[in-house]
Order: sequence, then structure tokens, then C-alpha cells
Amino acid sequence: MAANISKAAKAELAEIYPSSRTDALAELSALMHTAGSLRIGKDKDEAFLATDNPALPRLASALALTLLLPAPTVTRGKHTEISFGGGAELLIELGILGRSGGGVASIDGILPELVRKDSAKKCYLRGAFLGGGFLSLGKNNHMEFAFTGEVLRDGVAELLAPVSGGAGRGARGGKYTLYIKSKEKISDVLVYMGATKAALAVQEELVNSYMGKRATAAQNCDVANIDRAVEAAVRQIEDISYIDRRIGLETLGEKLATTAHLRASAPEMSMGELAEMLGVSKSCVSHRLARITETAEALRKKSGEHK
Repeated sequence: MAANISKAAKAELAEIYPSSRTDALAELSALMHTAGSLRIGKDKDEAFLATDNPALPRLASALALTLLLPAPTVTRGKHTEISFGGGAELLIELGILGRSGGGVASIDGILPELVRKDSAKKCYLRGAFLGGGFLSLGKNNHMEFAFTGEVLRDGVAELLAPVSGGAGRGARGGKYTLYIKSKEKISDVLVYMGATKAALAVQEELVNSYMGKRATAAQNCDVANIDRAVEAAVRQIEDISYIDRRIGLETLGEKLATTAHLRASAPEMSMGELAEMLGVSKSCVSHRLARITETAEALRKKSGEHK
């Protein structure tokens, strides 16, 4: 399954149908905001999606039914096109367009009222992944969400933060991206969105990867090095937790706080992987973690505590 994990995850997510109007609005809004277009004709305008996911037309029909909209038109060709009538009005209802000075204007981010409930946040993330997401496992573990706008990207980052511990942000090919490289965090996000089968495949890959590293290390007599790295990570996380309890991580400054959050959320990451996520060198990561440890030790000394 690992080779087709992205396709399998999307197929699984597309089989989940929101049962409430607020959840359906959130999911269809995310789908349209990430993969939709508005086509204006002489007599009518349409909002449409182009997809290669065979399960998406059924989901779109289910969303339309929940929202009491006319069933979308499905046209199959090189790509499947799903069209909704009354395109501009629909996009206004979905919070993608807004009325302005007698006309309409685009809304760059996520309307807060769309994602007030946790279930709606899940649905929005599900729609965003179905519309602009990608997942790969193996040598390069990578979960990505892509957006046409930076404001929308940053809004989805806020929805992801409690689950992912903070996703990386980037830009590529005219798109703004969010990415996660920790298998554990990828699994957490998949479970949150509802793709439990795909999450199990990720967890299986995690176990296989760990066992493979242990076997290779054993052959090279390097198990002790791995154990030392694990012990160091445990100590670092203890220091981070202690600082957070005593004075809050935000007091460390942006760079150290970002490093602390990433280390705490991904204890399995090597120094090289941490450096890649942060976009810095391994020596820079090592220096930042050392400063975090020094801060924790100073706090313990000040309070008379001993590690």
C-alpha cells in the first residue's frame, strides 16, 4: 500500500460523508478553494472541480444533498469534471467569494464561521487534502497540502497545528505549501481526518523503518550510537517540557521555540531530519538544542532543583 498511499488515503477520505450542514459547507469550501474554478458563460456560471479520484463525484453529490443543492453534473474524460450550477452564488455561500461594492471579490483565507466546531475543522482539512494534498512514504516521507494563496495556506496551518505540532511552510511552482515529514505526525493527521486505514499503513512503515535501522545498526555495531541518540532526545524533550512548564517556550525567542516545538513533536527525528525541516544545518540545530538545555539547567539551578 505504501507505493500508492496517497491515492489510497484520498479514496478512503472521499468515502466519508459529512452529516451536518456546517461540516458539509466546510468540506466543500476547502475542496473548491484548493481545486475549484469558476466558469462564467453567456447564460450561466458554474463552479467546477477537475479530479482523477473516482470516489470524488459520489462525495460531491453527497455534499450537495446535505446542503440542499442541485446534484452536480459529472463529465468523464481525461479528467473527471464535477460542475455545480450557480457558481458565483455557491462560492459566496462557501466563503470563497464575498460581495463588495455591488460586485464580488475573492476571500483569501478561511471564514472563521466555517471552522468553529472541531468536526468542521476535520472536514475542512479533509477537503483541503482531497483538493490539493499529496502523501508519500519510504525514503522520503512527505505529506503536503498545496494552495494558490499564502493566506489560505497559513489558515490551514492553524487548523493543522494542534494535530501536527506545526507543519513546515514553503513555496514551489506558484503554490504555497504545508508539509510534514514525521511518519508519526503524518499518521496523527490521517487519523484526525478519518483515514484510519492509511494511518495504519504509515504506522506499519514506521515500525518496518525502525526495525530496518536497528538491524543495519546491529550489523555495523552501531546500536549504541542509536541508543545514545534516543537518550539525548529524551533528555532534550524533558528540558523542553520543563521550560514550557516554568516560563513558557515563547520566552526562548522564535528560533529556539520553533526548534523546541519540532523536537517535542518528533522525538524519532535524527539531527539531520530536524535540520532539513528547519532549513538549517545540523550544527545549528545542535547549537539551538544546547542553548535550550542550558536554559533548563539555569532554571533548575535557580529553583534549587536537580535533574
